[in-house]
Amino acid sequence: MHVIEVIPLKKGVRIDTLSYFSRTAYPPGSILTIPVRTNTILGIVVESHEVTRAKAALRAATFSLKKLPEQKNIQSLSPALIETARALAEQHAATVGAILFTLLSPELRNGECAPPHTHHTTPAETHAPEVLQDTKEERHRAYRSLVRETFAHSGSVLCVVPSSAEIEEIEKALSPGIEDRVILLSSARTKRQQAEAYEALEDYRKPKLIVATPIYACIERHDITITILEYARSPHYKMRTRPYLDWRDALMQYAKKKGQRVLLGDLMLRTEDEEGRRTERYHTYGEAHRRIALPGDLTIVHQKDRPDGMIPFALFSEQTIDAIRDTRRRRRRTLLFAPRRGLAPAVACIDCGHIFRSPETGAPYSLLSLKRGNTEERWFVCSSSGHRERAADTCPDCGSWRLRERGIGIQAIQEEFTKQFPHIPLVVFDHTTASTHKKACFLRDTFYKNKNSVLLGTRMCLPYLHTPVETSAVINMDALYATPTWRLQEDNLGLLLTLRELTVGKLYVQTRTDEEALLQHAKKGSIQLFYDEELTLRKKFLYPPYSTFIHLTWQGTPKEADRIASFVTEILKEVDATYYTAPPSHPDTKIMYGLIRVPEGIWPKPSLSATLRLLPPSVRIMINPDRIV
Repeated sequence: MHVIEVIPLKKGVRIDTLSYFSRTAYPPGSILTIPVRTNTILGIVVESHEVTRAKAALRAATFSLKKLPEQKNIQSLSPALIETARALAEQHAATVGAILFTLLSPELRNGECAPPHTHHTTPAETHAPEVLQDTKEERHRAYRSLVRETFAHSGSVLCVVPSSAEIEEIEKALSPGIEDRVILLSSARTKRQQAEAYEALEDYRKPKLIVATPIYACIERHDITITILEYARSPHYKMRTRPYLDWRDALMQYAKKKGQRVLLGDLMLRTEDEEGRRTERYHTYGEAHRRIALPGDLTIVHQKDRPDGMIPFALFSEQTIDAIRDTRRRRRRTLLFAPRRGLAPAVACIDCGHIFRSPETGAPYSLLSLKRGNTEERWFVCSSSGHRERAADTCPDCGSWRLRERGIGIQAIQEEFTKQFPHIPLVVFDHTTASTHKKACFLRDTFYKNKNSVLLGTRMCLPYLHTPVETSAVINMDALYATPTWRLQEDNLGLLLTLRELTVGKLYVQTRTDEEALLQHAKKGSIQLFYDEELTLRKKFLYPPYSTFIHLTWQGTPKEADRIASFVTEILKEVDATYYTAPPSHPDTKIMYGLIRVPEGIWPKPSLSATLRLLPPSVRIMINPDRIV
């Protein structure tokens, strides 16, 4: 008889391992069907040993072990994947089971298909990650060369993109001449297409180019020799649910265990990646550019008008209006970028200053206008959690009806555009009109179908726009400065460079503030100068990569939140942590934060990871989140 230690694969399970009796000794990595209470789920074997080795422990146990049912058609995961899960569990203070559940694709963890039949090899060497910072056209040229070079050495290539929106673009760029060797894996594919893709993964007669989104990227094929992470700066690589994994870290960790090369590519990389390149932890693929040459010219439009009783507020400058009309006359396309969704990003009371916030996250509500039949309804929507409720008519604090919208959202821009250009059809691309991938593709195709069309969109439209436009405009640059993230400058510069790359004519940036250095960096494409300034500031204030942020969040009634705070403080009494409260959102809800700064090079720290695992599930743990307030 043997004792089998199994990691349960079930979302939300905080148990690390379960123990069972079995007549058969299953090797680590085996995927088994295990009984848990009245259900049957999948589990991964992590250890198997004879009963004689565990007699003392079994006698002292206060429970009896269940017998493991006989298993048929046993599949197994590679030791590299198990080791990756263990390393990530330490890094994210999570259980190995929770990490494995995340790393496996939905079809694998649900038992709908088996992992590819492949042999697992021990890597002969490890490779330092490489970085490629260049325009999209140059990156695609480099990727095509890499694919053919790898094929020549009988190796397969894995290209990972952050979301389904980029799958079509990268396939079109890399597949010419090798169409029969391309495998696509994403949630936007049909079940039949996914089944065909998994079947193609079993074919080892020829090397393959596998294009996948992160959730499908931990692929068990021994012939994959290089992993390309395209759009490596994209925030979509960061999970928004437990265990809040950063897929870039996970895939680099997995590639290291497998002995594969990793290439991070983007127009502008994260500041952490640039610091890795400068300290030679990362290698440079090709050349390191001090400036990026982009097709679009950036024009800063200063709006100094001060509206009063005689002069109304002007959302569109005369320069931008003329550019839109001129582009239409020449039958070219125009892109208008809106930084915020809805009518306004915030609503406040004039009398007492109360800001309407989500009780779940503490983030200010966005005000949205939704039409139901012929009736227009206004709703408060939280951009972080998606929580929504009917917009209030009065202030909950003072009862005043003098509520005012703060900021400019995409719906307000749409209304103003319709007034300025009543005869120009407008394609609006935001979370309400493009609520699914299929709808987003329809809006994109509608925009590109007409040569002189105009599209008004938020950030979510950018991954879908693969063909350049003649003219683009950022309607309200000042709204981008209000995002509460320590990556603010990096994100804004990356956005402006992306818009410049997408524009073959001129990009107009409307602003009412004094000209900032950021706009000059975007205008000249001087990314290295920006990195110099950003790294200096981060080192001064000990922000990543010069430290690791461990961010804790909990909420409840004031009494409940304070009780959790006392427990957290007691558990982490040996840790130097900062505790603070989120802005008041609701009298019955209190949101609190904890922030631990771990010095560079120390994290993951096993003792601190073990302590963090003692915290209750009601405490959210995130490593290096983009927002800490």
